[in-house]
Amino acid sequence: MLMKRTQLFLVILLSLVMVQYVPFDSLAAIPVVEDGDILSFSYTLTADANVVETYTEAVPRRIRIISASFTPPGLFNALVGMSLGSIKDVVVPPEEGFLPTDDKYPHLTGLTLYYTNLKVLEINLEHYTDLPTSGTEPGSFGFYAIRVGLGLVGAAAFVGLVYGGYRVYPKVFGKKCIVCKTLAIGTCTKCGRRFCERCYSNGCPYCKARTLQRFKSSS
Repeated sequence: MLMKRTQLFLVILLSLVMVQYVPFDSLAAIPVVEDGDILSFSYTLTADANVVETYTEAVPRRIRIISASFTPPGLFNALVGMSLGSIKDVVVPPEEGFLPTDDKYPHLTGLTLYYTNLKVLEINLEHYTDLPTSGTEPGSFGFYAIRVGLGLVGAAAFVGLVYGGYRVYPKVFGKKCIVCKTLAIGTCTKCGRRFCERCYSNGCPYCKARTLQRFKSSS
């Protein structure tokens, strides 16, 4: 019975250790931006030390991004691969900026563009606040709280596995006889050295005592 309980305990602990290494993205399917997606996003665009435009969560920019027609290309490249709810600052160099043929901002051709607080609010009508893992994204308190908690579980599981291994496989993990290095059955009550049954059959070979304190049985 003890053997079965110990084995079950080991299986549970091993499962908890594995949870520590499960990527957070696998706990919930967090969508990422791809070419052709319909997006809502916010940012502040600055060029030549002037604020060109600002979009907020209350008034976001909504558009389908298509590589062949979206401008500037540098912003498109920055958006693709961003996860829903993520935020970052982007610097678009002149060669990836607006072209003279741009309908709205031809006067920004040749300028470095600064997109600050670029945040993906929606991907194909799914809003970032609808995510079940909202509050556990990297950098948030929930993220680190979960990581610390899982780390403690992992440490406890490691200790439990070592202890369980000792209980289940004492011949491998158990205390060894100081003479022949086989599994010891107890310690000499006088000198405290460990011995197996055979090596202590005529008493302690070191202090000549004849009383052996046996280990508690694990069966």
